[in-house]
Amino acid sequence: MYKQLQITRYFPQSIDTVFEAFSSAESLQKWWGPAGFEMETKKFEFHPEGIFHFVLRSDAFDMWAKWVFQNIRGPHKLSMINCFSNESGETVKAPEIPFGSDWPLEMILDLEFFEEEGKTRIDLVSFPHNASDASKAVFSESISQMEEGFKGTFDQLEVYLSK
Repeated sequence: MYKQLQITRYFPQSIDTVFEAFSSAESLQKWWGPAGFEMETKKFEFHPEGIFHFVLRSDAFDMWAKWVFQNIRGPHKLSMINCFSNESGETVKAPEIPFGSDWPLEMILDLEFFEEEGKTRIDLVSFPHNASDASKAVFSESISQMEEGFKGTFDQLEVYLSK
């Protein structure tokens, strides 16, 4: 049985404020991605089947990616297909280092937002989409690294929201 990535995180801000941090290129550029990377947006279409195409830049390398929005039900639900891309926006395989040759080409990223006792809870679930058994296995084996990566990203969201 293959595993899904599942993360729950709480923020003291309202559900509307937290959801808005995901709904514009300007806000995402200020917090999305690993620490030490800067984001540049090439395209941002916030509607179902719309595309968010961006590059994460560090001193060492550029990493292009895109989301294809599937479901947007603000401020409660956001679903997208998450994948690596090239500068032209075409879906491409993940960099072999550090992801390996069998990393899934596409992943579903589902975010649900809930109000609880004056806080906002985000439930994140991610899993391979249209993937081989080998890709599903690599994804499952990488859950702890992805948890660390999303912890850093959500830490950056926390700082962004507190300003």
